Amino acid sequence: MKQTCLQKNTTCPDLSGIEDQRKLNTHEQSRLHRDHQSEIYVKEQCFDPKGTQQVKSFVRTKESLIAKLSENYKNIPSSFIREILNVADQQNIISFAGGLPNPECFPCQQLAESAQRVLSEKGIEVLQYAGSQGLLPLRQWIANRYNQKFDMKIDANNIVITNGSQQTLDVTTKMFIEKGDAVIVEKPTYLGALQAMSGYLPEFHPVTLTETGLDTNEIENICWQNKPKFMYSIPNFQNPTGICYDRKHREKIANILSDYQLILLEDDPYSEIRFEGEQLPPIASLASENVFWSGSFSKMVAPGLRMGWVVLPPEMTAHFIKAKQSTDLHSNNLSQYALLDFLTHHNIDDHLNKTRKAYKAQCDAMKEMIVKYLPDSIKMTNPQGGMFLWLTLPKELDSNELIKDCLSQGVAFVPGNSFYTNGDGAHSIRMNFSNSNLETIERGIKTMGAIFSKKLRLNQMTVSI
Repeated sequence: MKQTCLQKNTTCPDLSGIEDQRKLNTHEQSRLHRDHQSEIYVKEQCFDPKGTQQVKSFVRTKESLIAKLSENYKNIPSSFIREILNVADQQNIISFAGGLPNPECFPCQQLAESAQRVLSEKGIEVLQYAGSQGLLPLRQWIANRYNQKFDMKIDANNIVITNGSQQTLDVTTKMFIEKGDAVIVEKPTYLGALQAMSGYLPEFHPVTLTETGLDTNEIENICWQNKPKFMYSIPNFQNPTGICYDRKHREKIANILSDYQLILLEDDPYSEIRFEGEQLPPIASLASENVFWSGSFSKMVAPGLRMGWVVLPPEMTAHFIKAKQSTDLHSNNLSQYALLDFLTHHNIDDHLNKTRKAYKAQCDAMKEMIVKYLPDSIKMTNPQGGMFLWLTLPKELDSNELIKDCLSQGVAFVPGNSFYTNGDGAHSIRMNFSNSNLETIERGIKTMGAIFSKKLRLNQMTVSI
């Protein structure tokens, strides 16, 4: 590091390159620092080119490391969910907050056998670096399953294996969003998507989510007026509401994508855990040239594998791989091999049927307890799959106040404003039913009911006074 000398237009040479008497050791340097608020007083010794010792004193402004953080980073919202989970982990708290699958459904023994098998038989290959696109036989398994299930024509060459569906969000936004670009999102929508996109400084255009899907008239108005870069949605058992788009809305959205040459990032981690109703095709099956269709093994098998996938329009595949390479080179190779071995040696539908049965029981129990214990003025969605349901509160109740009282009594949930781009959501709550047994669900909601009812009575009395 060069240091400015007292002589005009000269600099001290690199101190490490000066021999003998010109070399300043630790004692000779005698750098004196005294912090005072944001200023640092510095006294430094150095040599000019003739070897004459010089002493320089000056005041330097102290710059915090925080001040160096980029505007892109500062625009990322914090995760209230993660903060609650940290509290729940540290204390004996009943948590309806996290988006956690049921751990009793994890195929632990089967995955252990698969990991052992692939390490024993292909250890060197498994532990080596791998291609960025992902293991071809695993990509082919994905293509075969959904070609058969939805009568699609997916080519494994247009599939990329990702580190969970969250990476698809990050890579896609990296590819398309520049500061000020218009992006369509659901209202409300997944907090992790807002975090991934916010770092690229877009302009969000939230669209009203009804019980049957997004308001397509709003989507068209935004397309006409704002020319959005792309749209993000979760058509199946949406996070946070549990709502599933009906067939009519899927078809209408597919037409809008084609008419306006709009790209849709279709986030679809929950479709395989439908426990009621008719299986509906992804929007990608209706408009494949305009859709990045993202899926996840986190909900199908186990989240700790960090395995997801995305089916891409052919012209986008190479670009997506390039953007992914800059992030992680490739997804976890051991997880890919172990997952493929599990899928090859076991019937995935047998495993999923077990998961669906458990989730239906948990969802039914939560709905029953909500009716039993919460005030009648609180409304809820009726999910047919996924892991969440959504509560809408009367105007007298604020979820941001309720969470404080509930945490003090050992129960956690997520206030609704975490899922909005404009600060709305104070009168709504996301509830996760998949990570609590039936007894815990009753205890937790009974506690919530007592707190909600008391708060409602007090607020109504205050209004009447």
